[in-house]
Amino acid sequence: MTLLSLNAVSMNFAGLQALRDVNISIEPGERRAIIGPNGAGKTTLFNIISGELSPSSGTVTLAGRTVTNLTPERMFRLGLARTFQKNSLFLDLTTQENVRLAVQAHQRQGHHWFQPWWAFDAVNERTRRVLEGAGLWSRRLEPAKNLSYGEQRQLEMAIALAGEPALLLLDEPTAGMSVAETASSVATIGALPRDLTLLIIEHDMDTVFALADRITVLDHGLVIADDVPDVVRNDEQVRAVYLGEPL
Repeated sequence: MTLLSLNAVSMNFAGLQALRDVNISIEPGERRAIIGPNGAGKTTLFNIISGELSPSSGTVTLAGRTVTNLTPERMFRLGLARTFQKNSLFLDLTTQENVRLAVQAHQRQGHHWFQPWWAFDAVNERTRRVLEGAGLWSRRLEPAKNLSYGEQRQLEMAIALAGEPALLLLDEPTAGMSVAETASSVATIGALPRDLTLLIIEHDMDTVFALADRITVLDHGLVIADDVPDVVRNDEQVRAVYLGEPL
């Protein structure tokens, strides 16, 4: 069964058409990149998938269920998680505490006055596994404000993974990173379990080609290409959109 489907999705903002009849199908375990120049509609597409926006027309289906107008909270409960371009961390809390709070929310473990945090074995075990998967276990006791920018982005991803999603949306995961930080982030994302489906917005083409099984290209709200990386790399229309820049 296809995990995520967008069927004839369009979005209008006061007469401006941000998306036009977008059709996308993503299979379980797939790693799909969404690329395109600024203003192509990538973020609008993510906002519709995650429930931040309702499309003007068309439908969104997740695991066979129509989810077009569901809230982000409902989408989270159905197995979708998302990171954003800007971090939203508790900077004065440790790396471990940031993730533990997300795990508690997912497992619906509220605050207990008479039980210390170490008494919740399931929460602590999940927190450990998430931090290890994100490459942050050695930094678990470090306040989030002391992490490098790249590590903070990895922590943002770890918080999203705390909900054990089936589908993870990564919005420009390497934006603003140094070369070394980008390489570390790509390695971390690449090592995520293959049964986790990834949908990635990214401008860095080296990152896209390192991670994506398939690439969808948007331009002015239209899908102009949707294929495996080698085909997209050599597509003349895609090259024209990127003004001859190497892909």
